[in-house]
This record gives sequence, C-alpha cells and structure tokens, in this order.
Amino acid sequence: MFDFRIFVRIYSVVILTAILIFGGCKSSKNEFFHHKNSDLPSDSLVEYGRLENGLRYAVMHNATPSNTASLLMRIDTGSINELDDELGLAHFLEHMAFNGSKNIPEGEMIPRLEKFGLAFGPDTNASTDFFETIYQLELPEVSDEIIDEALFIMRETASNLLLDAESIDNERGIILAEKRARTSPGYHASIAQLSYFFKETLLPSRIPIGTKETIETVTSEQFRSFYEGYYRPENTFIVLVGDFETGYAADKIASYFKDWQSVGAEKNHYELTSLGPRPAEAIYYTDPEITTSLSINVMAEPDLRADTKKNRQDFYVEALGNRILSRRLSKIAQTTSSPFISAGARASTAYETVKISSLNLSSQPEQWAKALKAGEQELRKAYLYGFTQAELDEQLANTKQSLKVSVDRAETRRTSGLARQILGGFSNGNVMTPPAFNLEFFETYENTITPEQVHTVFKSGWKNYESPQVYLSTSLVIENAENAILQALSESQAVELTQNDIIELDEFAYTDFGARGKVASRHHVQDIDFDQVVFENGVRLNMKKTPYQKGVMSIQMAYGQGNLFLPEGGQGLRWLAGNALSLGGLESHSADDIQTLMAGKSVGVGHDMGTRQMFMRGSTIPGDLAHQMNLMMAYYLEPGFRPEAKARYDKYISSFYPTLDSTPGGVASRDVERLLRSGDPRFGIPAEDILRSASLEEIKSWMETNVPGSTIEIGVVGDIDMEQVISETARTFGTLPKIADRLPDVPRDKVALKFPDGSPRPTVLTHAGEPETALLRIYWPAPDGNDDMVLRRVNMLKSMFQLQLNKIIREELGASYSPSALFSAPRIYPGYGYVGVSVEVSPAEITKAEARIHALARSFAQGEMGEDLFERAIRPIQENIEETLESNGYWMGIIGKSQNEPVLLERHRRRHDAYHNMTLEDVKAVAKEIFIKDRAVSYHIVPHG
Repeated sequence: MFDFRIFVRIYSVVILTAILIFGGCKSSKNEFFHHKNSDLPSDSLVEYGRLENGLRYAVMHNATPSNTASLLMRIDTGSINELDDELGLAHFLEHMAFNGSKNIPEGEMIPRLEKFGLAFGPDTNASTDFFETIYQLELPEVSDEIIDEALFIMRETASNLLLDAESIDNERGIILAEKRARTSPGYHASIAQLSYFFKETLLPSRIPIGTKETIETVTSEQFRSFYEGYYRPENTFIVLVGDFETGYAADKIASYFKDWQSVGAEKNHYELTSLGPRPAEAIYYTDPEITTSLSINVMAEPDLRADTKKNRQDFYVEALGNRILSRRLSKIAQTTSSPFISAGARASTAYETVKISSLNLSSQPEQWAKALKAGEQELRKAYLYGFTQAELDEQLANTKQSLKVSVDRAETRRTSGLARQILGGFSNGNVMTPPAFNLEFFETYENTITPEQVHTVFKSGWKNYESPQVYLSTSLVIENAENAILQALSESQAVELTQNDIIELDEFAYTDFGARGKVASRHHVQDIDFDQVVFENGVRLNMKKTPYQKGVMSIQMAYGQGNLFLPEGGQGLRWLAGNALSLGGLESHSADDIQTLMAGKSVGVGHDMGTRQMFMRGSTIPGDLAHQMNLMMAYYLEPGFRPEAKARYDKYISSFYPTLDSTPGGVASRDVERLLRSGDPRFGIPAEDILRSASLEEIKSWMETNVPGSTIEIGVVGDIDMEQVISETARTFGTLPKIADRLPDVPRDKVALKFPDGSPRPTVLTHAGEPETALLRIYWPAPDGNDDMVLRRVNMLKSMFQLQLNKIIREELGASYSPSALFSAPRIYPGYGYVGVSVEVSPAEITKAEARIHALARSFAQGEMGEDLFERAIRPIQENIEETLESNGYWMGIIGKSQNEPVLLERHRRRHDAYHNMTLEDVKAVAKEIFIKDRAVSYHIVPHG
C-alpha cells in the first residue's frame, strides 16, 4: 500500500536524525516485553499479553475520538531478510495482503472495508521497512461487527494469503509503478548517503522497494517460503486501541489468533554487524537537480543500553549538548551573513549498528565551503569551551514545559497516535511510560544537571571531531571534490577560536497596550454551542469550549487584507509576506530573541497570507494565554521586517527553485496551477527573479496601508475559560482604535478566473528528473463552491471517481501507484471550479492512461455508476463527518470567521443531512454536467528530450 515509512526511515537515517531520543536499545530474544526488564514503569492504561502460540499484543481503552479504534499488526521482518534473488519481496508481500486470501476472494478486501466506512489510504494502509512490516486499519466506529471484520482481515493477512502466481503477476505493474513514483534525484541522493554510512552492511542492497529485475521475476514459491518463514505468531505484535474495555479487546484478539500455528520452517533474522569509528574522509555526491546539504560526522560503536531510568537520564544529558549547539547554529542561520540556510546537531544509534554524531547543514551550492567552515568552528567552540548556564536553562525550561503539556493532554490523547506510540516503543525497545511519570522523573534530576556535566558528555560523543567524515551532496560540479572538501576542513581547523560572547536580553517589550477594551455585545449560538463577542472598537471574538484536547487551545486571527488586494504584479509580495513576518521578528526583538524570551512557554505564531485576509495562528495552554496574546498583539502592531528575514528567504529560494523541474510534481506546482486559470500570473510559482524581486520595504508599505483599521476577527477553540479569553482579548486587541465592521468589497476583476478552453490536444511540459517518469493531469470545469449542496455532490463524484481510478488505472492496468482524483470549488471566484485527475505513469503509458480516464469519465457522464460504488464512496465520508465533530481544527474552520462569514455556520448545519440524504441520482446529475470531453484540458509532463 502507501509505503511512506520506507522513505521516512531511509531519510531519517541518512540525515542522521534519532528515531527516538532513547532509541537504539537491544533486548534479549528471551524477553517478551521490554518493560518487564526495566525499572521504568509502563503506562498502566496499556495492557500487554501473550498467547500460547507466542503472539504478543497490547490493548488500551481510549475515547478520543469517541467510538473509534486503531488496529495495527507488526510482523517482525522486512527487506533485510531477503535473499539476493528476491529483493523487494517483503514489500511486495505486503501488497499481496490486499489481493486475496482463503476466505476473501481477490479484489474484495478493500470494497468490503469501504462499506464499513474505511477509506483506502487514510484508514486502510500498510508499510514495509528494513526490519518490520506493519498493517493498519483505522476503524471509524466501534461495534462487534466492525471489530470482528477488522481482526478477521488481519488474521487472513497473517496466515491465509493465497499468493498464487496469477495474482502476483497482476501486482507486478503496481509495484513497478510505485518504484517509479518514488524514484527522484533526491531519492538517489538519499540512497547514496545510506550506501556510504552503512556500506559494510546489507542495508544499501536491501532498499525495501527492491529492484526491477527481482520485482519482475520473484516467484510464488519464493513468496510462500518467505511468508511461512517469517509470518509466524512468535513474530507478530498486535496493537488495538479504542473506545472499548481492554478485556473485551484482548478477548477479541485471542478469539481470532489463538489457533494460529506456524507452517513450514522458521527463517533466520539477519543480524547487522556493529560498525565503529572511521578515519577522516570526504565524500561527494552530485546531481544537477538536488539541493545542497553537507554533514560533519563522527562514527562510533552503537550505544545499545536498555531503556532504564539511569540510561534515560544519560541519553537526555547527552542530547542537551547537541540541542544547545543546534540552537547556536539556528541563531547564525537567522543572520544576514550566514553561509548556511539551516543547521542542526544530534547523535543517534541507527539500526543498532553504529552511533553517529552529526552536524547537518543546508546551503546554497556555491556557499558549501563557507557553510562547512562555519559549522566546524561552532562545533569546535562547543567542544573547547562548553556551554553557559543560560543556554542550559533555556533547554531545561522547554523540556519541562513540554512534559507539563503532555501531562495536561494525557486524558485526550488521540487513539491513532497512541497506537503508533505503543507499536514504536515495542519496535525500538523503549518503555512507554505515563506522561505524569515522565514529568516527575525529569524533576528529580533537572536541577542536578550542570553546564560542566553537559560539556563532558558532549566531548565524549564528539571525541574524534578532528577527524570527521564530511559528506557533501550538491548540484555543484566540483573538480577534485574530495580534496577540496578536506582542504576547506583543514583551513577551518587552522582558525583560532575564542569563546562566544554572552548576550543578556531585556524583558519582552510588549505587555502593556493601554486602556482595556469593553464588550459591546455577546451572543451564544445555541445549536453549535459557541459564543460570539463584539468589542466596542469592533474587534470580533468567537469562542468554543471543547473537551477534545485537554489543556490546549487554538487561536486564529483574521485581519488586514489578503492576496486579492495586492497590487498588480504582486506575486513576489505574496510569497515574501508570510516569510517576512515569520522570520523578521518584531521591532524590539529578533525572531531568535523571541525564541529565548519565550523559553518554557507554550506559545508561537504562524503567519499566512490568505485570499481575502491575512492570518495569525497559534496554539497555547490556559496558563500561557497572556503570553500568546501579547505575542500576537506585538506582531500586529510592530512586525520587525528585519533584513535577516529577506536574506534567509532569498537563500531558500535560490536553493529550492532550481530543483523544481527535478520531478513532474514540481513542474505541475510551478506551471499547471497557472495554466489551469488561463495563465493568471497570481497562481502557480512565478519565476525565480519575481520571487526575489519583492522587498521588505514594499511589504511594510503595503501593510501600513492595508492593516490598520481593517476588520479583526479572532477565533479561540479548545479547553478554554471563556471569561479568561474575553479578558485577555480586551487587554490586547480590545485596546485598538475603532476598526472596520465589515470586510472590504473585492473588485470584480480580482475574482474573475477563466478555465482554459477545452482542447483535444494536451499541453506538453517537460521535467529534468527520472527518464521513466511522467505525470498526466486532466481537468474538467465544475461549479464554484457557493452552492454547498452542489459542492457536496461534486465531492461525492470525486470520491466515486477515485475508487474507479484505483480499480482501472492501478489494479487493472498497473500503470500508476496512486492515481488521484482532484476537486476544487472556491467560493471567492464565481463560476470557477474543477474536477481533475493526477496520474504518475511511464512516458510510454501516458496516452493509454489518458484514453482510459476519458472512457471512465464518459461512462460516468452516461450514468454508468452503481449503488455499490455509491455506498463504498459515501460511507467513509459519513463516518468522517462524525469524527470531525471531535476535532478542534474542524470547529475553528466553522466558527473562526463566523461573524464576517455567517455562511460557514449554515454550511455546517446542512452538512450531515446533505450526505445522509444524497442519492446516486444526485451524483449522476452532476456527472453529466461535468464530464464533457470537449471541455476538458490535459497536461503531459514528460522527461526532457
């Protein structure tokens, strides 16, 4: 299925991020559960068990969201156990789990799950990596019927797959399509790094996706041997978390799995050998389509200490040094003179094989040597001179605050996240300890940690820092690259260093804003259960108290004017604005200063240039609401527009823009979004010179004209005290002078979009990436989003079309791994909307795929859709409606701007009935109006040449 974790795991190892801060622990094969051999207390809400056949499980009651459950099954094998002539088999086998078993005919598993409301992809998923295979079902409701169905399917997957030759042959094309979809210049760069760091192991030759040769030739007999050798009860761990009693869940698991007995001979698990230190070395990888990154690495024997109290404390102290170094690097990255865009340091044991301390930097291609020198010198300063008490205090405060928030949120942790946490702890040898213990344990030793202790441990982790392995991955062609890298390193190491100066910061400057505002009106909206408040100065406030995330509240402020009001040719302003606000800090404090001043507080502000208004968004806790409101008010009154914001933005643009054509998706983002609106330059990604042309002065001048006096509407959703929210809003935004009481009118020419004229010929674009990869996009004009009844019928049409795309393009043709149906229906642009298809295929298949999609669209236009298809599409949507009602994000979307846009409330009120009363005939009617071939446009994004 959607094996995203394959690439996440590869990427995380390649850039040397820790899988978990306490990761890398190895346990004896005689241990059933790690917590049984640790002095750390396991979360008492999780019940672990083991059946007589060796299968292990964990069950947990959790009611967020209510009446839902998550089911995970982990098989203790992955690509590392494959033989040389069966590369990719473990991942291929995971696909076969959805292609027929003894009791489920081929092609029926996904449709029967869809009838229970599980959507293919979000709810029905699987993944394979080097060491494990995981199957996932997200259950939209809890009942005997659906629990039985889910466990029955997991049992079929575990022991009853048919694995017949014909089904395997039918799936080969899908696997090859997935391999093609995953392959890109960035992917090749990641594999090159993996191949260097783990060259003494099988890892580089066991990439889970496999090779084209073995995917095309692996036999049914090889599948059966691998399946019986590794899919065994003793290799299986099941996690079931949801709104039920743990005893019920445990009994259900036992009833389906207790009679499972292994078949055939058990296969051995490949054991990776431990790696250790290496001599100094420079490694160079180049590709014209990748961004530039480099790392300074020190390799050591793996740290395989178990997860115990002492070891957990030791791991944390070791992490502190790298966190402080990362903070120093972050400060440099925010300066105008920084040679790198971003940087960070960490240490981790990867795959129980090697411990790597790594300093990672990204830069513009021509700046790699300066970035290397800056990183090396900061690393050396930390090694030689250590850390200050102030730096340590900042990290300790942030850790403690994070642990406190986890305690507050413990009762409303999300079911899917808990299931993954339980499984991850089991996989990585960690004890899942309760949040309250984590905080209490930290408090027992936080005051004993000293800068000297952190420095000592840091030096131990970086003890060979003078002889590192430097890895450079770049688009730049460098003559004698390895020598050039070592020369740059040597030059840097010859520079004499002095200790960094200690800079004292003043208090946060924005706490007093004048006379407190007064409430002019307050109205409770009964059916949606939220309050609307208007202050005397016109500021509007919408508040909804929810129980879905205890101790957490989300805040959104809509203000000023958005993209529609930018001047002609303002594409560069649109891209720079959000970055300028986020990176530019405040007039009195830089963005870096704010991070230090707010240490230990749960606050933060994100900025977004919307279509009609600008937005500030953040999340906080009740105890930090005053700080959060101070910060948002400060950004409203005195955004910094500091030169470092533009400098960092320009570096990012010059680094990422040249790689846009490295994938068909990048070209589509750049060009198709504009072409789909008849060339409107406000859409897509403009040319690099346009992106960099806007100035901070232009942004500042535009905001000074368009922000003061404009309407302000604030939404607050979550675990709130409404009186506290009103009081804090009165103290901050309530102090402003009188503001507008309505949104400004939008000029007609600003919202006039034109869908391009239909054409039987595709528009051909090219990309510079993989020669075997192409992207097909087809679009049909559709209604705008102003009639929500029509909108929901078109959404259903899109969902039904998606199911048929999966069947025809993925399953029957094997032409694409994940064909996607698209749908856009904005309210702001009258008469403009579309339904579309995006399919990644081989260049040779693009014309055939397009013909099949048009044939499918024609059949829909002729009403050739059955009730079964309708039911499979609508059930997941109906189930999702119930789940979103327990989501703060959903409620923010409904109430956040409800005074300026009351239509949002009406659309919410009609949503349930719209989908529960919808009929197949309703969908057929919109299909007939939309799927008209003469009105369609298509885009072929094919390789250069």
